Amino acid sequence: MLHTRRPIALVTGASGGMGRAVARRLGGTMDLILTDIASGPLEELSTGLASDGYTVTATAAGDLADDAVLSKLTDAVRARDGIDALVHTAGLSPVQADWRKILGVNVLATQRLLDAVESVLRPGATGILIASMAGHVDPGLGEADTLLDRPLDDAVIDALEPFLFGAGKGGGDAEAMASQLAYVLSKRAVIRLAEQRAGAWGKSGARIVSVSPGLIHTPMGVKEAEASPHTKATIEAQPVSRWGTAMDIASAVEFLVGAEAGFITGCDLRVDGGASLLAKAQEGQRAL
Repeated sequence: MLHTRRPIALVTGASGGMGRAVARRLGGTMDLILTDIASGPLEELSTGLASDGYTVTATAAGDLADDAVLSKLTDAVRARDGIDALVHTAGLSPVQADWRKILGVNVLATQRLLDAVESVLRPGATGILIASMAGHVDPGLGEADTLLDRPLDDAVIDALEPFLFGAGKGGGDAEAMASQLAYVLSKRAVIRLAEQRAGAWGKSGARIVSVSPGLIHTPMGVKEAEASPHTKATIEAQPVSRWGTAMDIASAVEFLVGAEAGFITGCDLRVDGGASLLAKAQEGQRAL
């Protein structure tokens, strides 16, 4: 009997709220390779998906900036003759880590992941990088943006430190403010990565886009909201006045992976209920 090869999707941050939703949405038509930082939740997810009839062909736990983890993932991909979809949901927020770790995970690991998978893309493949509506906030630090357009290393991170702490002058928790600004800059960098790599991916017959979620009701999203006094007001003021769900993001990912989105690349899709429009309006008011 002739067996047709099922498409392969690699999902990072698979144990998180958005990662789980994406895995279940794509897993209906694609085989899955899953990765996340901790082995316990990852194996629990893999076992649960398998018991529900999904096909998980491989898992790899660990830091995506680690060569060994990237090698395990690319080996698993090559064993299946390349990937058809990469959905990179892994990332850190200011309530989870300090500014240096945020830059390392959100930017460095993303750059290294893309470097690794670009050799195993199948024609027609799609890469989706999860950014954030925070990436549409302009902190007015163009030089910092330029630094983050370079391959990230310790020297670049050290060069960013004066921008992060200089912008926070005037009181408050300097470390917390630096972490918040690092998050904004890191997500701006993710959006630009999709723009910058679109040409090279196109030569391989592939597409790459970013998706910017708004306030999404995941464990991480709720934790972030608890740390912000403005969350409730933002939800009430945004055009779609409710929390987003992980499935809102998974549905957008499913569309972008599909043939219907075949002419979309090198851009960002905001799935934020219109929240980023509020931020732009506030920026405009401050400029007056």
